[in-house]
Amino acid sequence: MEKQWSIEQDVIEWRRFGHWSTSAKKARFAAFVLWHTREESRLSEMVHECAYAGGDADLALVEAFRRESAIALELVVKAVIARKLQARGANPVTECVPATHDVPKLWIVAGLPELPREDKYRLLLVKQVLMWSGRYGTPRTAEAWKKENKAFDALEDPPPEPANSNQPRKFISRIPITYCWSDFDRLYQIAHAAL
Repeated sequence: MEKQWSIEQDVIEWRRFGHWSTSAKKARFAAFVLWHTREESRLSEMVHECAYAGGDADLALVEAFRRESAIALELVVKAVIARKLQARGANPVTECVPATHDVPKLWIVAGLPELPREDKYRLLLVKQVLMWSGRYGTPRTAEAWKKENKAFDALEDPPPEPANSNQPRKFISRIPITYCWSDFDRLYQIAHAAL
């Protein structure tokens, strides 16, 4: 019986860091391939070979990139948490990496650096992809949708107030927040540097 527990404990220890770290690296690689496969000549050849007729092939790859990059970010942040648990000698049976896809929350639990507003927005996008938009057409509930929108709204700059209440509000133009390979990989590398 003692030997069996020892094997199980070794498996748990391996999964605490190695699983998260290795899986994050694989997902990052897959995200890289998906992002760079969007080059016109490669994409046209694959569309023809696959006989893809389901819509915009570039959009299909961007959606796949978002899923893989979201998984990679979740896993690398969980690897940081696992490394910290391991370093402080946490009990692998009672203390473990949180079982959540809430990447903004995981980022805080991991003790990673404070991010600027745009990157906090990106982590919310990642959470959204992991929780529902990478798989389903809508969130689970209307309440979840409202809560998610409040989190995004909280990261928007407040509109400027007119000088006096009789003046109309000014038109505001906002620059969209991107989420491409360089945005993702910069966040990934911040977390990876904490390993």
